[in-house]
Amino acid sequence: MTEPPNKKVPKRMGDPTITDPARAAALREGFSQTIERIERLIDLETATLQQYRPIDFSEFNHRKSHALLELSRAMRALGAETRDPAMHEELERLSGKLKRNLATLEIHLKAVRQVCTLISRAIQTAESDGTYSSAIHRRYEQS
Repeated sequence: MTEPPNKKVPKRMGDPTITDPARAAALREGFSQTIERIERLIDLETATLQQYRPIDFSEFNHRKSHALLELSRAMRALGAETRDPAMHEELERLSGKLKRNLATLEIHLKAVRQVCTLISRAIQTAESDGTYSSAIHRRYEQS
C-alpha cells in the first residue's frame, strides 16, 4: 500500500537526516541533560563508596541500567550526522567519571573479598579439630 503523494510521512526517531534545526537542538539538549543525570548518579555512587557509607548496590545498578537505556535512546534519536564536538566532549567527561567509579568499585570489591577470606578462615579454624591440619599432613609425608 502506498502513501498518498501529498501526505507527509513523519521522520522516525534516529533518522540520520534530521533537517529541522529546532528538533536537532531539542535532541542535543535532551542528550546533554541525560549525560548530566548519569554524571550525577555516577558521582553519587563514587562518593558514597569513598565515604564508606552503606550503599544499595541493587538500586544503583537499576538506576545505571535505566540511565544506559536513556542514553542509548538519546544517541539513536540524534543519529550519527547530527552529533557535534561538544557532545563528544560530554561523552569523554562521562567516560572519565566512569573510569574513576570503576576504580572505586574495584577497591571496594577487593576489600569485600579480603573480608570474606578472613571470615572463611575463621569459620574453618573454629570448626576444625586439627585432624586434617596441614602440619599433620606434612609430618605424614615426611615419614
